[in-house]
Amino acid sequence: MLTFHGVPLLGLGVGARSYTSVLDYMTGSVKPSTGEVADYIRKARNHEITPVTGIELTGEEIVRKRLVLDSFDLDLTELDRFGYQKHAAEFEPILDAAEANGLLHRLGRRIQLTPKGFKYRDVLSWMFYSGTVKGLDREYYENLHAVNVRARKNMGATPVRITGVDLREGVA
Repeated sequence: MLTFHGVPLLGLGVGARSYTSVLDYMTGSVKPSTGEVADYIRKARNHEITPVTGIELTGEEIVRKRLVLDSFDLDLTELDRFGYQKHAAEFEPILDAAEANGLLHRLGRRIQLTPKGFKYRDVLSWMFYSGTVKGLDREYYENLHAVNVRARKNMGATPVRITGVDLREGVA
């Protein structure tokens, strides 16, 4: 169980997400009710705001997060303390393909995005997301779709699934 006492709150507002090097968390819901907003304001005045949901990042998720956010200039050696080598067989083919397609350069164990890599950074980032995070992302957006009347009317009851894409053959 994750405890949040003493966690710094970086996001502002009832639905804000905050991040530290080992946590990803929220202090409220994405579409808060009037009551939740009033409760948030009361807690803010009394310095009582605490996260209500969050994910504690494992060493593997820290590596993935760094690959996603810092690939513009990242020394992979820095990730060894979080277990990069244990998962290198999964990450290296992605980095090799990115290099072969002109998305990044390798300088020893340092990777740097090229201008083309910056352009396609979001696509490349998805390749590093874990199945767990893809599942959480899918659930989050499906729940948003479920409560959005206009989206259900225009797109149908079942949302289009664009998250969790795995390009490996035979993997759904």
